[in-house]
Amino acid sequence: MFDLIKNRITAKIVVSLVVILAVIMSISTVVLVERRASVLREQLLVKAKGLALLGAQTMSLVLENALAAGQFSEAELFDTDYQKIESGELAGSAIPKYSTPYDRYLDNRITTFQDSILNEDPMVVFAVLVDRNGYLPTHNSRYSQPLTGDSEKDKNDNRTKRIFNDPVGLKAAQFTGDDKNNYLHQEYPRDTGEMMWDVSAPVNVNGQHWGGFRIGFSMQQTEAAIADLRSDVLWMMGLFLIVAVLTISVIVSLLLKPLRRVTAAANRLADGSLDETIDQIGSDEVGQLAVAFNRMSQVIVGNLREQIGKSDQMVLSVREAIRQLSGSASGIMAIAAQQSSGSTEQATAVQQATTTSEEIAVTARQVAENSERVEAMAQTAGAASVSGKEAVGDAISGMLSLREQVQSIAEAMLELGEDSQKIGGIVDIIDEISDQTNLLSLNAAIEAAGAGEAGKRFSVVANEVKRLAERTVDATGQIKALIGQIQKATNATIMLTEDGTKGVDAASELVTRVSIELDNINRSVGETQAAAGEIKLSTQQQTTASEQMVETIAEVRDVAMQVAESAHETTQAIGELTSLAERLKVMVEDDLQAKGKTQTLAGAKLLETVLNDALNSGTFSLDQLFDENYVPIPHTDPQKYHTVYDRYLDERITGILDGFLDNKMVAYAVLADRNGYVPTHNSKYSHPSTGNYEIDVAQSRQKRIFDHEVGIKAARNTGDVLMQVYERDTGEKMWDISAPVTVQGRHWGGFRIGYYM
Repeated sequence: MFDLIKNRITAKIVVSLVVILAVIMSISTVVLVERRASVLREQLLVKAKGLALLGAQTMSLVLENALAAGQFSEAELFDTDYQKIESGELAGSAIPKYSTPYDRYLDNRITTFQDSILNEDPMVVFAVLVDRNGYLPTHNSRYSQPLTGDSEKDKNDNRTKRIFNDPVGLKAAQFTGDDKNNYLHQEYPRDTGEMMWDVSAPVNVNGQHWGGFRIGFSMQQTEAAIADLRSDVLWMMGLFLIVAVLTISVIVSLLLKPLRRVTAAANRLADGSLDETIDQIGSDEVGQLAVAFNRMSQVIVGNLREQIGKSDQMVLSVREAIRQLSGSASGIMAIAAQQSSGSTEQATAVQQATTTSEEIAVTARQVAENSERVEAMAQTAGAASVSGKEAVGDAISGMLSLREQVQSIAEAMLELGEDSQKIGGIVDIIDEISDQTNLLSLNAAIEAAGAGEAGKRFSVVANEVKRLAERTVDATGQIKALIGQIQKATNATIMLTEDGTKGVDAASELVTRVSIELDNINRSVGETQAAAGEIKLSTQQQTTASEQMVETIAEVRDVAMQVAESAHETTQAIGELTSLAERLKVMVEDDLQAKGKTQTLAGAKLLETVLNDALNSGTFSLDQLFDENYVPIPHTDPQKYHTVYDRYLDERITGILDGFLDNKMVAYAVLADRNGYVPTHNSKYSHPSTGNYEIDVAQSRQKRIFDHEVGIKAARNTGDVLMQVYERDTGEKMWDISAPVTVQGRHWGGFRIGYYM
């Protein structure tokens, strides 16, 4: 049942009207019953007053006539020495009873009168005469029954000749009418348990106040009468409510029949019937709703089709962008795995190191070849020295062939001198190669340090090359010394052979010296041969190290080339990502602008409705709305202003403006007049002023005039939607999209939405 009411507007309207009608009828019932009860109470009070005054006057006449007739004296009448009844029918009462000189007379004269008042109105409980001390000489017959011995029953049935000196009884008895009302009204619980009205009037005898006449009305009977009245009214109201519910249901159902047609058309439109329209169904609000629905459906269908086209294009673009982004990301991951260290400059340096190492290897091979030649020449010199020694031995045995042998020695010495000169040239070449090798090893060590982790092996090779170069320098030094000695000995031998031709006499001495020198030459040749062997071994090691260095540098070169190639691929991938980001940015901005235009136009129309409703209801006038006399708000910086309408708009449009901020891209949504005055801002920017300029600029922006270039253009734009880019005073770069707001045909200002860029 609750869901049915919640989901049907007919039931909602009927229930709402019935609830309102029930509330009105309930209030009416309460008011009617209370007013009727008040009237009834007033009537009862008037009646009680009349009876009390009548009874008092009657009792005064009875007492005055009794005095005039001599039934008792005035002293006896005013005597307060009440005699307790201790014999007779009333002697056994639980509550004391008293007698006076006039009580029996009154029993006979006023009982009938007092009983007649009770008989005339059933709401009257008692009507009695009491003196100024509350003594009641004669009660109504109803309360003058014989005693039964039951104290409770006797307290209610036999109440005559008692003193009622309770507060209510004494006030009624001693009331003299000095307040000019002539009667006293009291409400109290009777000792029998009933709630009573006690209405009394003073009784005067010959101008002296004697007591009073009391009328008692039962409130229970009065309330019962009011309850009966309330029941009757409620029953009638309930019957009326049932009839009203049926009538309202029929009328509302008939009135909402056109609205159901609009609802059905809207459902068909929602189900995909884009050409749905509603025929003219009247000129009332529902008819106007149908016309607006037709216009709305046309606009929605047009926008929907346009948005579908844009969405399809956007989906394709996003899909392509995602594909490119995925490929570029994979490329970047592969490139990142390859890039360990180095760059294009490192590849160039490694290439230079490779060339240098290759040159070192070639030089090492040349040194090895030269060392082999030195070794061969040393062997030849050794053989020559052996032959010279044999020749000297032959010279000792026969001087006849001395000249021939000396000539042979001279020739051999000449050849040896030439060979020593050649060996010296080769040693110079080796020395130069060693210097170059040392320099190359230094360069190689520098390049290895620059290559980082990949150049560690190259550094080891460079150190070994440097050590070999140093050993080569030492060996060539020794060779140079030996060759110097050989050259000196050779020169000396030549000189001796030349001198040997001058005389045979010195032949023996010269042969001896030649033998000695030949021994020296033989030793020198042996040392030269040993040094040449060491040079050969060193150059072989150097060649091996150079080849290893070439291989290592080649590996480093390959790595450097891969790094350079990867860097190039990375640049291309980053370029593709940049292009993709630009495309996505353009797509997002286009979508933002399209949605921003739609939101801005809708917001402008909604705020126009709010302003027009306020004018139509008389909240403020058109002149007040267009008034430009802004009232400065004291102690605000930036300066704020009040207008006639700003507080009204605070209440009415704050929620509307805040609704636009549900989109996280929206920074603000405000209504501004043609001068840029913003009466009401979003809640997040409407904090109270703190006096701190920096804080208030950012957090307390309501009721300010934003008359900068962008704000004025937005406020005074009377054409289509205006789009502007600017830097907000809080530092953000924003898209400002605005639409004009018109009130009763006059341009009032604009509605602005700010989007984060």
